[in-house]
Amino acid sequence: MAVAYGRFGLMADIALLFNMLLILATLSIIQATLTLPGIAGTVLTVGMAVDANVLIFERVREELINNQEDLRTSLRLGFGKAASAILDGNITNLNLGRIS
Repeated sequence: MAVAYGRFGLMADIALLFNMLLILATLSIIQATLTLPGIAGTVLTVGMAVDANVLIFERVREELINNQEDLRTSLRLGFGKAASAILDGNITNLNLGRIS
């Protein structure tokens, strides 16, 4: 993401790294065994986070191109327009987890 989105992508990469460290630290503290479903859940968590970041960045990019707004307004509009798609994806993910 750092290559595609510059410094905002770099910040997103750092946040993803911090997320993974928190997950691994929590598993270590509670002395949990990382099984295959646990690994799949961790990969799914990272995938959902990357997907959310891409959705937000693309919406912000669209706002910058189409509306010629300043960066602050484009960020606000981009986050607002991407929120429904991100929420829908996360709810779908939760529902699939309960069905299986």
